[in-house]
Amino acid sequence: MRNLRPRRSRAGLEAPIVALILVLIGVALALLVGVMVFSRAGVFAQAESIKVIEAAAYDQGSCIYVVAKVKNDGTAQINSISVTVRFGLTSPQTVGSVGNLQPGSEGSTSNCVPLEGAQRGQMVVVEASGRSAVSGNTVSHATQVPVA
Repeated sequence: MRNLRPRRSRAGLEAPIVALILVLIGVALALLVGVMVFSRAGVFAQAESIKVIEAAAYDQGSCIYVVAKVKNDGTAQINSISVTVRFGLTSPQTVGSVGNLQPGSEGSTSNCVPLEGAQRGQMVVVEASGRSAVSGNTVSHATQVPVA
């Protein structure tokens, strides 16, 4: 006796299964493209940052001797880094130049600068500033130290 049921084609898949497979392939491709795009974006997004990691000021009578150590703690080169010091509302006085710093590198400068009114025990502001080699933006960091 023959089977009375109609024969199904063995070569094809049913429509809902095909749709599910296509959706899964589409999602996988979208995730792959997203990962590739965002991994490339990280190359262009560089952090621009410098820090005054050590600073000291010493009263020498006629001037304040300032020592400053600066670190580039970003991922972009910082150029033309200069260090200044100021007391209260006085104009900043140039301590010196650190030059250009690659990411992770450090530089230092020191000088005896005239700061009117600054005496032992008072706070002075030591600031380092430079320009990012990537964007041209000014990057700076300041810290306060007591005059010893």
